[in-house]
Amino acid sequence: MDLKPLTYNGRDEGIEITLHTTLRPGDDAKNVTMAIQTLFPDAVVADVEKQTFPSEQLVSIECKHLSFEVFLQQLRQQSILDTAMDAMGKNLSEQKTTFRISRLAAFAGKIAFSYEEAPLGGCFEIHLEGMGLSDWIEACTWHSGRQNVPRQLHDEAAMDEHGDASTWHQ
Repeated sequence: MDLKPLTYNGRDEGIEITLHTTLRPGDDAKNVTMAIQTLFPDAVVADVEKQTFPSEQLVSIECKHLSFEVFLQQLRQQSILDTAMDAMGKNLSEQKTTFRISRLAAFAGKIAFSYEEAPLGGCFEIHLEGMGLSDWIEACTWHSGRQNVPRQLHDEAAMDEHGDASTWHQ
């Protein structure tokens, strides 16, 4: 019998998912909104008033109660589940974590984690909160390769503080 693996989406799983970003002068609100909705199609983004040039106004965008379904599908499609587990767990404290992804990559329908300086195009900051968050992160990033090379949050195979791989498995 071929069993389909359990898939996660963050909804009704006790995990609250929030996205935050700041529009700076020169950012196109329409493109940033498209990038958000590419990975989080259910996100409701308030209309941002078009700025006139030159503008020094910073505009904050926050989207709450998001589904992680498309985001997790993209992690699987890109085969970056271990990287995602490390990135999501890097700032894990109690029942909360925060990580950043590139807005430019999101606009292209991809996920690229950001660790230090903000990449060209800026970042989305993703906040996850909920009971059993560490177990949820491990479960939602699980893949069959972990049967041969077991992984867990904060193990010796985790990426280093700069986001580089600390080890490679053959």
